[in-house]
Formats: sequence, C-alpha cells, structure tokens
Amino acid sequence: EMWKSKAPFRLVLNKAASDEIIWHCKHYTGRGVMKFFKSGEDMCKETGMKLALVEAAHEQHFQASIKQAKDPDGGKWPAYPSGKCWDEASGVTGAGKKFYHNVIDGARVKAEPFYVAIITPVIHYCMGGLEIDANSLVVNQSGKAIPGLYAAGEVAGGVHGNNRLGGNSLLDCVVFGRVAGQHCAKYMLGDKAQEKDLKELSGGGIGEKAPEAPVAKL
Repeated sequence: EMWKSKAPFRLVLNKAASDEIIWHCKHYTGRGVMKFFKSGEDMCKETGMKLALVEAAHEQHFQASIKQAKDPDGGKWPAYPSGKCWDEASGVTGAGKKFYHNVIDGARVKAEPFYVAIITPVIHYCMGGLEIDANSLVVNQSGKAIPGLYAAGEVAGGVHGNNRLGGNSLLDCVVFGRVAGQHCAKYMLGDKAQEKDLKELSGGGIGEKAPEAPVAKL
C-alpha cells in the first residue's frame, strides 16, 4: 500500500507511545534519524502535513477504538493479522487496527508532543528458498541431494519454518555456511581436504575458551 502513495512516509509517535520506548526515541533522535516536536502544530509546519488531515486521521482511530472496546470481534473491515475491526482508516488497505493502547482524539493533536521518523519499505529477511539437507546440499523434488550444489543463508529455506526468532539467522548464515564450505571442500578435494583450526585461521584472533560465568543457585 505504501507504493500507492507519495513518499516520504513517517512514523509518528505521540507522548504516550514514545514514553514507552523513550530510550530508543532519544537514541535515534541523537543519531539524527528521528526528530522531536513540541506540538503537532510544529510537526505539521515543518513536514508540510496539513494539521486538519492529521487531526481527522487521529479522530478516526479514536472513534474506532471506542467501537472496538464495545465490540472487539465486530466491524466490517479486515484487521491485521486476522479478524475484523472498526478501523475504516486503515481497514480499507486490508490491515486495520484492533488494538489502541495509546490512542488520542483529534482535538489533542495540535498541542501534543510527537517523535517522528521517516520510514521506508525494506526486505528484512527472506524465509523461503531452496530446500537443503544436513550437509547444506540442495535437494530435488524427490528429497534427494544434488551432488555439488550447495545453498546457505537466505537462499536456503526450511531451516526456520514460517518465521524465525530474532538472531537465529546466524543458524542458516554462519552455521550452514560453514557446513556447506566443509562438505564442499571434501566433495571437491577428497582426501586432500584438510581440517583447519579456527584459532589458526583467525591469526590468533580467537583466544582460549573463556571461563564459564558463575550461575546463581536458587
């Protein structure tokens, strides 16, 4: 839906919303990728947004929040990720809101302080890809490994299922990357392939095993 509108696109956080993540707001403001405005009026003046339209959008969400509280499963608009909602403003795009933790009415926008950041669509992570086996070999439609054809990282699928936990991309990138390299070396070099110690490869950058941290007994 973003591509149907004209950039730039903005993340706008009112005081209640920004207070919940204030460390992050101040951090990104210090980095220059977020900006604080003392009022909605100041925000609109600098960004070129029409105050009346911003007020109207907030009021639409506020009215929808009242209906949602009275009838959580009602409404005629599709909600994200599933179900129905009363949020016409966003519901027309197929991604309506069901939860309004920090909603404010339109009348408060003019004097409300805001944190604002410009956002843009990006590819965060690719879940799909080629099916691989334990040796990082690509398998065919019959589930048989294809000799000499390897895949690791985001080109490989099936490692995480429908989604991944934060940080677990290390599994398919680092772990299967190393598995693929080791198996490929043996496939290409045969008996000439030699194991290498990571400490040796690092030029001494990897130290001895760190002592285990003490664990508190309950």
